Amino acid sequence: MNKQSIGNSGDTSTGMIIPVGQSTGSTGRIFPHILDAISQIQQFYVIEASGQEIPDDFLTLRGQLNFFNVGFGAGFLEALIFALIMSVILILSSDDVTRQVIAGYFPMINSSIFLWVLNLLPVIISGGLCSYLSRNYIGKITKKAIDSFLLGRVFSLILKGLVLCFLMIWVSNCITPDSAWRFSQVVSLKKYDLAIRIYYILLAVKPLLIKRAYELLAIFGLAVIMPFLIIWGVALIRRMKAIRGHALMER
Repeated sequence: MNKQSIGNSGDTSTGMIIPVGQSTGSTGRIFPHILDAISQIQQFYVIEASGQEIPDDFLTLRGQLNFFNVGFGAGFLEALIFALIMSVILILSSDDVTRQVIAGYFPMINSSIFLWVLNLLPVIISGGLCSYLSRNYIGKITKKAIDSFLLGRVFSLILKGLVLCFLMIWVSNCITPDSAWRFSQVVSLKKYDLAIRIYYILLAVKPLLIKRAYELLAIFGLAVIMPFLIIWGVALIRRMKAIRGHALMER
């Protein structure tokens, strides 16, 4: 394949690349599937890793924006799933009765380590998927695509992390004995026993919300930094090995 065979559009069956956002297929959506973006990056990698050059302007601004959008969507989904799981774990941590009932069917629910791993699972999976891209971090176009994808994810996680943090602090401040009792009555449809139980759960959750809010910022900060450290670290190691190999050949 040469430069002339690499156009702004084409068909993968003929060996030509279709950049994300420049085709009329599934990759033309505003938020393409993350696997579509990774597959596109792998196509760039195959071309550049084989020693062939792709023109600098091949990945247009629209193409970079689409990679950014994919990363943003992935980060948003990651943060949303994390928040939902954390909400369930907050209830389990503050209500021993509910936790023990579930533990009767699933004993591992009593393990704090298991709950932490479960809560971090979306971040671990997404971070691992982003880190997988480190093996493809070769060539100008491939690097541009990966950096655009990671930047989108970073902006999404920062935005979502700040919103969730302030929301949790605000909800904690809103929980008072009076507001908790009114809420419990509404949710329980004024069934006294159930209202009492919900009331005590809310009061137990109140201090945990503040603690989890700052833990969330720390976790999201790690989720933001980790892929960059791995990708850039692997690229640095690869570059050092190449320099060492070149030096040995010259001897």
